[in-house]
Amino acid sequence: MARHVHRLLLALLIVAVGAPALAQTPKRGGVIRVAEREAPGLDPHLTISFLGHSYVSLSYSQLVRFPNGPEQKSPTDFSILPDLAEKWSVSRDGKVYTFTLRKGVRFHNKPPVNGREVVADDVKYSLERFMAKSGFATRFEPVSAIDAIDRHTVRITLKEPYAPFLNHLANPSFCAILPREAEERFKDFNHPDAVIGTGPFILKSYDKGVRMVFERNPDYFMKGLPYLDGVVVEITPDAAARLSVLRAGKAELPHVWGWVGPEEARSLKKTNPEMIVIPHHVIGQGFIYMRTDQPPFNDVRVRRAMSLAIDRKAWNDALLFGEGCVDAGPIPCALKEWKLDAAKIEPARAKYLVGYDPAEARRLLAEAGHAKGLTVPMFHWPGYVVPWRSYYELAAENLGKVGINVELKAEEYGKYISTTAVGKFEKMAMGPSTPFTEVDDFLFGRFYPELPTNQSHVADAELTKMLLAQRREMDPKKRKQIVDDIQRYLADKAYYIYVPQWPQYVAHPPYVKGFQHHDGYGLGLRLVYTWLDK
Repeated sequence: MARHVHRLLLALLIVAVGAPALAQTPKRGGVIRVAEREAPGLDPHLTISFLGHSYVSLSYSQLVRFPNGPEQKSPTDFSILPDLAEKWSVSRDGKVYTFTLRKGVRFHNKPPVNGREVVADDVKYSLERFMAKSGFATRFEPVSAIDAIDRHTVRITLKEPYAPFLNHLANPSFCAILPREAEERFKDFNHPDAVIGTGPFILKSYDKGVRMVFERNPDYFMKGLPYLDGVVVEITPDAAARLSVLRAGKAELPHVWGWVGPEEARSLKKTNPEMIVIPHHVIGQGFIYMRTDQPPFNDVRVRRAMSLAIDRKAWNDALLFGEGCVDAGPIPCALKEWKLDAAKIEPARAKYLVGYDPAEARRLLAEAGHAKGLTVPMFHWPGYVVPWRSYYELAAENLGKVGINVELKAEEYGKYISTTAVGKFEKMAMGPSTPFTEVDDFLFGRFYPELPTNQSHVADAELTKMLLAQRREMDPKKRKQIVDDIQRYLADKAYYIYVPQWPQYVAHPPYVKGFQHHDGYGLGLRLVYTWLDK
């Protein structure tokens, strides 16, 4: 009862302090400071790191974009708005997209580009480079041709109808429009001087290990925006240090997305009651992934046993104050438009998504020939934010109780992100998912054979047919029916073992106005509408 009262009081406190004020007229000027880790790279096509993509989203634009700030209906509003393309049309068969570019939009006034106009050839160059070099290039596998029809018209032809296409084009930095001259001079876009786009902020300096300094783009094509004069990223590797600089007023955001974890949110409200702290369910997932193409995980009984061994409710209660989402896969809880609730799935199958039954887990292992148990490694990166350290240990403990002895194998981040995270590991691994914005990424991307994002090495012919069908269906209602069928089909396959998804709390001082959470990588667009009331 006391705990319930505590949670109720905290909720009231968050509402009281975090509720948006009545609309105010934004003030111009000021620099917002972000405390965050260093990105492993800045080239939007050569890195898969969310940090790199978030930083360069300050400087780049795409053909189309998602709504942000006052435009968005929710943090998962992925409707499509014009960006560099002022309008577009789609052929009746869904295979040809024609984009008309805004005229007079200019790249940042930095050499060797020197503020020249963006033209159709830049779009062709950028998207073809994405297809040739990006770790996410499979998103454009249906693209057969990209043509610059004239100076301001681009035509993209697909091999088949492809429902996720506009969403992928709108993803900040993945499909950034880049100037060819920068690559010719700097060899790639990792050099700070090569970060030249048409976005709201210009990267002026980057002192590695110390800070990145962005200044307002005075020629940004969204007239009157951004309100801020600039953005400074203070490189702060340690999570506790990031919270400390927020408390001390030395940074306005303790993370590129402005959030802190459940424990940190409670601590912050005690020490800094004036701080705005707003909870959000976010498009994220945590899971155990396995080599399902090899023993012992090619046996569904072993995978089901693993899923039944995880006490998700206990994890949620102990680590997330009961506020997390237990039914976290295969589609994230926050992606409500597509998520099929476990309660709508046949109970005998749904139990492998959310159930806890260690006795049944031991029986299944014995039936699979492992009555005496088995020992497997679990590769992971220990540096992810709270609650990941506890998650690794709890997974090992829960699995150990049913006879699966887990050897935790911590890896350095560079190795983890370039090998384990793209399916190059032995036996078993654990970690978070990238917060993608299209349901196809959580289905086709996670389960289609041979993709690097198919970390569990799933090859299921029946599933593959459904994965292809949902991405070819252009009618949203019919596509939703296929996606629901996929979720029902996957419920008892246990190709991935999903763990509770925690809420994140956007935290910032009360003088930061207009900063609204939107899932994805678009820090630049979030800060376009942010202003400082001081």
